Amino acid sequence: MFTIINDLPDDILGIVVSGKVTKEDYDRINPVLEQHEQKYNEIKLFVDYQEFKWPTVNAMWEDLKVGFNYWGAIKAVAIVSKKEWLEDSADVMGTIMPGIKGEGFEPNERDKAISWLQEA
Repeated sequence: MFTIINDLPDDILGIVVSGKVTKEDYDRINPVLEQHEQKYNEIKLFVDYQEFKWPTVNAMWEDLKVGFNYWGAIKAVAIVSKKEWLEDSADVMGTIMPGIKGEGFEPNERDKAISWLQEA
């Protein structure tokens, strides 16, 4: 499930990921991404993984489509997680997806993640 974070700087789109993510979750978040891109001409994502469960197959497909649809708009992604492999995935994001900066942070580094996004 995705929950929007409301206490971030306006130009940063914050999302909490908890539980199992489904295609319907992407159906709800896509308009938010589109509105954010239209308003700021780019997307800086703050993703807080509260709990990770493998998404459904349809959700993985939707995630891939989101990546392609917003490839040029997504400038930076900060992933906050207790799971080291999720943090590491953010750190290599620029290698896998040229033009997108990624960085992983521990849960106690929330402010550091926000500052990093503001500078990205």
